[in-house]
Amino acid sequence: MTETRDTRMTCPNCLCPFHELHSDDGILSSAELNCLVTDAVKQVNFSAGDVLFAQGQRSASLFSVSSGLVKISCHSTDGREQIVGLSIPGKLLVGLQSINDRCYEYSAVAASEVSACKISHRALLTAVRSRPEIAMRLIAAVNAQLAHSRSLMLVMGHKCAAAKIASFLLLLAPEKHNGNGRFTLPFSRNDMAGILGLSEETVCRQMAEMKRNGVIYAPRGRMEIQDWDRLHAIAEGPAA
Repeated sequence: MTETRDTRMTCPNCLCPFHELHSDDGILSSAELNCLVTDAVKQVNFSAGDVLFAQGQRSASLFSVSSGLVKISCHSTDGREQIVGLSIPGKLLVGLQSINDRCYEYSAVAASEVSACKISHRALLTAVRSRPEIAMRLIAAVNAQLAHSRSLMLVMGHKCAAAKIASFLLLLAPEKHNGNGRFTLPFSRNDMAGILGLSEETVCRQMAEMKRNGVIYAPRGRMEIQDWDRLHAIAEGPAA
């Protein structure tokens, strides 16, 4: 992990919810972005496989991911890992649930190269007491967290394997209007099977069918959505 600190946070592409957008026309431009919690923030970078924090570790910080993907998981007493969430840029604050807890209740590991803002729990809570707008940003972050959890629950709720896989890919994909549908797929077919409650064989078979039908293109470690409409149709398909 590499870590830098700037006394004035001005990263123009940052998706951190604590940035103020200053623009006369209300549209995000090259105008400076000033961080509401500058004194509490460090900019950090992680390589794939780096641990942001581990389950049981003393809780000290949360992370706002600006690029890359973070895998959130819990470990059972017998050592088995269960993936319980994914942090996608701008979607949620990793470690938010533990802001008032002594220890982290889950682990967060970089599933790809990750850039993030590391925000001190203690400094953030101190700032909340004097700046109500920060509390409002936290409420918005909690709502985003709940929306993400609902999306993951909907994926898991599908009884149809194809719908589960299609919904999962859409959850990972960049917004349609913000890109061409290409993104890193940092999970093996076996990882996806574990997340979705399917067999590895089923995941491989369903993804192969999507490739044959021109819905996706999936070279190793990469994913490209070629037909958004058909992928959405599969995701919304029959529940049985």
